[in-house]
Amino acid sequence: MTRILVLIASLLSLAACKEEGPTASVETTPGGFEYTLLHIPEHEDVTIHIAWPTDWAYRPETNKSAPVVGTQLILAGGAEGYPAGDVGERFADLNSEGDIYVAANDHVIGELTFERGEMDETIAIANAHLRAPTLDQIWFDRIRDGTDANMAEAQAQPAHAGFDAVRWAVFGAQPLRLALSLDEPGVFDDLTREDVVAWHSETFTRTPQANVVAGGIEAADAGAAIDALLRGLPDASRTFLQEAAPDYSPRRILLHIPDAQTTTLSFVAPLPPTRLGGEFEDLILIHALGGDDQSVLFEAVRTELRASYGFGAGMANYTRDHRILFLSGEVETAKLADAEQVVRDAYADFRQSGPSGELERRKAPLAENFAELPDFVVGQARSELQSALDGFDAGRSLRLTDELQAVTEGTLMDRLSSAFPQAEDFIVVAVSPDADALPGACVIRAPAEAADCP
Repeated sequence: MTRILVLIASLLSLAACKEEGPTASVETTPGGFEYTLLHIPEHEDVTIHIAWPTDWAYRPETNKSAPVVGTQLILAGGAEGYPAGDVGERFADLNSEGDIYVAANDHVIGELTFERGEMDETIAIANAHLRAPTLDQIWFDRIRDGTDANMAEAQAQPAHAGFDAVRWAVFGAQPLRLALSLDEPGVFDDLTREDVVAWHSETFTRTPQANVVAGGIEAADAGAAIDALLRGLPDASRTFLQEAAPDYSPRRILLHIPDAQTTTLSFVAPLPPTRLGGEFEDLILIHALGGDDQSVLFEAVRTELRASYGFGAGMANYTRDHRILFLSGEVETAKLADAEQVVRDAYADFRQSGPSGELERRKAPLAENFAELPDFVVGQARSELQSALDGFDAGRSLRLTDELQAVTEGTLMDRLSSAFPQAEDFIVVAVSPDADALPGACVIRAPAEAADCP
């Protein structure tokens, strides 16, 4: 009898081991860095994500293109012991990946992903480029000029000009607006390598705001990896002040571009930041409103205007605290005023009645993505890092399915009434070759003039 009980206990223990899934814990490295460890058993890959705070975009004296160029130049431009342009080939040989990017103007995020057996060499390469980058002048010129050309091409598009006008309306001459639009004459031409050096030296310090490690790695190795990655970086030299004062007062603006080939119409209004919750309701609601060709706005524009074009909805971040809802699409120039009213009416009806159809069907694609997230350590770590920056408890990225299940018809309607703007609360911006296409609108001929529209 005892042997049978021991056998049953052993089998249960083995079953439990096989069913063990990802776990989350808050750890501290030997060097004193706190981080979240997402232990994903038997996963060969490991990824480290680090977020450094920055207020470069908020200060008047900085060249706002430095982070855009710098995030590309750090890895491409060489480092102590590594020639410029070498890291891409070395990482490819190791089957490793590295990336640095600016997130919502409030953080610079570094991501490093590798197979467990290549951890030491991958981290040594990354540390050299964080600690002592060469920032090679030739690569600086190449990246700066290429980014400038790409931005000029984007800014020539009418839809892009419309959103530039919105940012002028919302932020006026505040430094943050320039960081968002990068449209000031000479912003790239005036950028020097020394600007990037200054941005790098104040950004990459031993004082990151959040750290996440995910994959098949134990705490002892993960802690040693973070210490090695941050070794030799300086202490923070200043306090960051991320202050902006947006003005979302409703306005109707028409940007007159005589040679525009199409007319675009956009509605913009604020949403609460994700740190206050409601993110899952937002995902479901915005997809139902304008996420595909079955959405409320798409159907309204197609049906009521008998149009061959569509209309969509989405959300974006100016900063972590300043998030927006936007409704946007192309319209026929002659039907611009009608389109504005159709979109307003469709949105007002949606805000009143909510999405139609079964809620579980709307949840299904999100549930599938969340279930598959642990298979992709980079996506899992990104989700966890963003949750950490929002102040949520460690391991939130492993509980997304639970949060999704908690969404009900009632929470959706509560979210619509409490967080979504009313139909008359939007800033409306049209871009059109016809200056008279939107009666009563403030007509401007350059995005900057939107700052003076009443």
